[in-house]
Amino acid sequence: MVHIYLYLGGDDIRNHLEIEAHVGSVNDLAFSYPNNQLCVVTCGEDRSIKVWDAVTGAKKHNFEGHEAPVIISTSMDGQIKCWFCYNWLFGIHGDVPGHSSTMMANSADGKRLFLCGTNKEGESYLVEWNTIKMAVKRMYHGLGKRSGGVVQFDTTKNKFLAAGDEFMVKFWDMDNKHILTSTDAEGGLPASPCIRFNKEGVLLAVSTSDSSIKILANADGIRLLRTRENRPIDAF
Repeated sequence: MVHIYLYLGGDDIRNHLEIEAHVGSVNDLAFSYPNNQLCVVTCGEDRSIKVWDAVTGAKKHNFEGHEAPVIISTSMDGQIKCWFCYNWLFGIHGDVPGHSSTMMANSADGKRLFLCGTNKEGESYLVEWNTIKMAVKRMYHGLGKRSGGVVQFDTTKNKFLAAGDEFMVKFWDMDNKHILTSTDAEGGLPASPCIRFNKEGVLLAVSTSDSSIKILANADGIRLLRTRENRPIDAF
């Protein structure tokens, strides 16, 4: 089930749509603007990718086949495919490092694509992907070996990458393959914490082992929080 909410400012959040998107679980979703129309793109356990009208909930397209603007998708067998939105046809494909399940994220301007995953041997990778050649452009170092699961990661400000790994959050400059810094957020993180930057990239939400969320903030993030709360805040 996909739930779409309307945010009308302040604490006013309203349920807008509920979509029975896939047979089984919905594994990921993203917003897209093909032909200047707001859509939601979902992928599911039924091995399909679907495009929905974000206003009406109507299904616009259905992609199957994991054996202008584009949609790029990955599958459990390590394939990455490119779909052309102007005519909704399958274009080109390649294989991700390790031939494994992979997560994707774009830079804020949409010009750079990054992949993160873990192969069957437990070796994780974080790479910048060349969408023209469908090949690795840059491999980032610093992820540890793991027993299972996929590393959660995010990008911000067309400049930084962050990944939840080894009970920490690790950071990279997009233009440097070596790890920039890391933090354990004062402890309490799972082996692979889920992370997400806010739109401005000044706050980072991190999941904890006790099913709560920690908010990490840089100097700009602290100033933002202080405008909303009248209590001291310490930066990580």
